[in-house]
Amino acid sequence: MNDLKDKRRFWTPARAAFAASVFVAAVFVISGCTSNDTANLAANQAAQQQKSKPKVTITSSQGAPPAQPPPQQGGYDVVPPEVWDAEIEAVNGGTFRLSDFKDKVVVLDIWATWCGPCRLEIPHLVDLSNEFKGKGVEVIGLTTESPQTDADKVHDFAKEFQINYKLGWATANVAVPLMNGRNSIPQTFVIAPGGRIINRIRGYTPQIPAILRAAIDKANEKTGD
Repeated sequence: MNDLKDKRRFWTPARAAFAASVFVAAVFVISGCTSNDTANLAANQAAQQQKSKPKVTITSSQGAPPAQPPPQQGGYDVVPPEVWDAEIEAVNGGTFRLSDFKDKVVVLDIWATWCGPCRLEIPHLVDLSNEFKGKGVEVIGLTTESPQTDADKVHDFAKEFQINYKLGWATANVAVPLMNGRNSIPQTFVIAPGGRIINRIRGYTPQIPAILRAAIDKANEKTGD
């Protein structure tokens, strides 16, 4: 009887809540893939920079300045300007910038076709895109794979999963600062109009749809709190 009373004393509401949060965090970490596409990110960036260079130059190659290392604690409160305004090559051709959607809530997913948890999350992103179509929410997926070697694979994947949102090729200058030293995927960001990051989610659990909707609601609050 005393042992039972001691256990009841130990499991206070605060301790129970903390244990639950640890469990949820562990599930998120376990259900993510460690990205092995760092080389692809750098190659994508180099290819994009080369593509953007003029055919005739009279000065030495200056290239783009290296991305500044992200802070080690706390991450970003807002999308860094160099990421916000970076030119992203779309999977279906053309380019876009995150800042093109500055007046919308952006749900940004960093993913790859080989990543199992990404495959679990993407149908929810398709549903989310359908649900919020015309309601000021833009869903964007950036694959860490290579447009030189994986274009057919990505196109086939998008067709198979009926992806109805914008897809682009992730480059190092976009993905690395956002991932902030955490190279597991999927990583999904909910970004308020103007670029403030409301939530960043690593990995996948069945709770993600509810988490994303709650973050979208928060992003739409005028107070932004």
